[in-house]
Amino acid sequence: MPIHPFYLALLLAAAHGGAVAQVTKCTDASGRTTYQSTPCAAAQGAREQKMATPAQKSGSAPAPAAPAPPAEMDAFNDRMRVRMCEVHRISLKRLKESDTMLVPNGSGNGIVKADPARRASEIAQAEKRVADTCK
Repeated sequence: MPIHPFYLALLLAAAHGGAVAQVTKCTDASGRTTYQSTPCAAAQGAREQKMATPAQKSGSAPAPAAPAPPAEMDAFNDRMRVRMCEVHRISLKRLKESDTMLVPNGSGNGIVKADPARRASEIAQAEKRVADTCK
């Protein structure tokens, strides 16, 4: 099934995102139109038309986003660490309070109640996550 030129152009636009790229409209001898980022094939009767991308039409390429200042990144990282600490503490509390822990069974098509050794292992891992994150 042939790809409609609109969908091909849409696919090319999505693949290149916001990058500035040259789009070429190629028409072969039989009149079939394709859009591509490379020059048209040198087949007999092929016609090539260069097309402007939206950034080229507006006259300038989009400015790259400026990186956040280090102080802002440090503050953001601290907030995320505090939030992850809260999440791990809540998870640990629920593991310790619950007497039933469900885990995937060995065949992968259901769940079973965890045995005491598995439950103890999960609690130990949760305690390590709290210790590592909540420094």
